[in-house]
Amino acid sequence: MTALPFPPVSAADLVRLPKVERRQGTIGRTVFHLAEVDSTNRLMGGLARDGALPGTVVVADHQVAGRGKGERPWFSRPGEGLCLSILLSPKRPIEEVPQLTLVIAVAVAEAITRATGVQPRVKWPNDLLVDGRKLCGILCELLSSADGDVHHVIAGIGLNTGLSVDDFPGSLQAIGTSLAIESGRAIDRFAVLPVLLDHLEAWVELWEREGFAPVRDAWVRLSCTLGKDITLESEGTRCHGVAVDLGIDGSLSIRDESGEVHHFHYGETRLSSAIAG
Repeated sequence: MTALPFPPVSAADLVRLPKVERRQGTIGRTVFHLAEVDSTNRLMGGLARDGALPGTVVVADHQVAGRGKGERPWFSRPGEGLCLSILLSPKRPIEEVPQLTLVIAVAVAEAITRATGVQPRVKWPNDLLVDGRKLCGILCELLSSADGDVHHVIAGIGLNTGLSVDDFPGSLQAIGTSLAIESGRAIDRFAVLPVLLDHLEAWVELWEREGFAPVRDAWVRLSCTLGKDITLESEGTRCHGVAVDLGIDGSLSIRDESGEVHHFHYGETRLSSAIAG
């Protein structure tokens, strides 16, 4: 996770999103909707600075400066995806907060299957893939106080819903996908949203209450990383080998060609045996 600055925010363009109805729970109790924004994570940082409550959600029809891991741009087209950010205040020790990315990956994967029948798999640490093609990315960022304490996490989710193959730029056509492509039908993104929020609520609460063990079990079941030949890059280090385990702390273990096992808490993985985003 990276620290996020507090940008200025104008609330003039924010409107409540009436299509999301939450009967109970905290996540999504307040949902704001914008036609266009540079980045929902950046906007949420400003809302948090101005006193937004945990569980607040920002949804945009289009992001013009959406970001993925490593500051790479996130491609989107107006109205063809779910671009959202959720403000969270996790009730776990600070050293466990990085696990939240894996918690959210499990929640989103299960929500997608429930809402659409599409069955994505999780790639450590923050992507959802279908047959090796990227369907969804997750970017969690820390909001820290002046003395360095973490008081909020912003969870950004970019889910491709209505994109066709031809909608993707040429460089992404072989590595990107959408719910419409995978299901073969039009997908109402605002029908997916409340299901996604329900699953996020349930999994975050379970993690806060019981720790990472139940999340690990679900992640392993959904994984497209374990048992695969992968390359991992982390802070200038590159490791190639077979992903052999997900630790109880969320770390990924890789056995290299010499048989030595390495453990990583951060990094980016690339699957050698499949197309990876």
